[in-house]
Amino acid sequence: MSLTTKIFLAIAVTAALVIGTMSLLVALSMRDGFSQYLLRGELARFDRLVDELALAFDPGSPGWPQLAHDPRAWHEFVRSHFAPPGVPELREIAGDPLLIAGRLLLLDPSGAPIAGAPPRTERYEQRPICFDGDCGTEGPLGYLRLNAASLSDSASDAFFIRGQYASLAFSALVALLISGAAAFVIARQVLLPIKRLEAGAKSLASGDYSERIDLDRSDELGDLIGHFNTLAETLARTSRAEREWISNTTHELQTPLSVLRAQIEALQDGVRRADPETLAEMHAAQMRLSRLVQDLKILTYAREAEFVADLTRHDLVQIAAEAVEVARPALSGAGIDIVCAFPDGLDVSCDRLRIAQVFDNLLQNAARYTDAPGTVRLTIRRGDGLAQVSIDDTAPAPPNDVLPRLFERFFRAEGSRSRALGGSGLGLSVSKAIIEAHGGSIAAAASDLGGLNVTFTLPEMQS
Repeated sequence: MSLTTKIFLAIAVTAALVIGTMSLLVALSMRDGFSQYLLRGELARFDRLVDELALAFDPGSPGWPQLAHDPRAWHEFVRSHFAPPGVPELREIAGDPLLIAGRLLLLDPSGAPIAGAPPRTERYEQRPICFDGDCGTEGPLGYLRLNAASLSDSASDAFFIRGQYASLAFSALVALLISGAAAFVIARQVLLPIKRLEAGAKSLASGDYSERIDLDRSDELGDLIGHFNTLAETLARTSRAEREWISNTTHELQTPLSVLRAQIEALQDGVRRADPETLAEMHAAQMRLSRLVQDLKILTYAREAEFVADLTRHDLVQIAAEAVEVARPALSGAGIDIVCAFPDGLDVSCDRLRIAQVFDNLLQNAARYTDAPGTVRLTIRRGDGLAQVSIDDTAPAPPNDVLPRLFERFFRAEGSRSRALGGSGLGLSVSKAIIEAHGGSIAAAASDLGGLNVTFTLPEMQS
């Protein structure tokens, strides 16, 4: 069965059960209520009989001994005092006195039977018997109980009940039809957005990420539609990033490969000789290609659990000092001074080789994009359970509008920060991947030295 059919049947069957149960309860209540109504109406006609019983009561011999255990005397008493003489219509309405006497029961004040028929049903009505109709001073002398008659005793009563049952059945049928119509409408209202989600999911599965669903609901299905649209937007953005990634990777790989190819073909054609200068150019192209492949590999496996497998306690200050000593000759050769401000020691849990790679990338980036004479400042401080590392350089500075994009793959801020020294545009992306894999964060901002400030944090290990 379709989901529409299932929802429709669930609502319709539930409504049918509720309506059927209510109809049954109403029918039973109607039957009992009608019996009680008839009993009250009948018992109200026994004023004369109650008065005669009060007059026949002997305080010296309470309990109507003349009627006790004598059905014939009781029947004759009821026959004599059932209805006022000369009122035949009352007799016709109330019925045969013998039949009435067969349903009457005389009780003493405690409720013990004195005369009359034993109870035949659980439904009855009774009224007290008092002197002059006043039971307030001495209490009732006894009670007159009228047992309920079977509905089949009166054709008119049975006809009335059948009519009420027919009306109730018709009302239940109308309620069922209305419930069925409501179930159909509700099922369609629930299923329409689901069908739109189904069509949208098929579009996404086929590779079309442009599908969007109108958000015209504020319930849980509306939330689901919103999540679907967010997913579609994310997939579209990821698809665009993937195409750009492949295009940029191809472009970046093409440059060193073209250089190597040109050099090799020149050697083959005899245009150039395998002198130290040519070999150095080929080696530089090969190293650039190797670094690019290594960076691509790091970014590819950045989300893998084994990416930072060697997480042990290391002194971040020592790692930074070693990176500075490695980078100092290249910085000095480019006319750039490096200034460091380190604490005595700061332990973090990290993969030493990866964090050293971050320092190398950031220092190389500062050296590549800082004009001589210039300065690079490396600062390490602790605070709020974090180790904070800041690398600042002097001019030039990237425009403020490109700062949020500096960590994108292959992105370069053209113009103010030169590309003359090359670079794949992956250094900051690799650094971001490594820092985030360690549970830290990294950000770029304008530096107070006039260039770029790159700051990253790592959780500090407590001693």
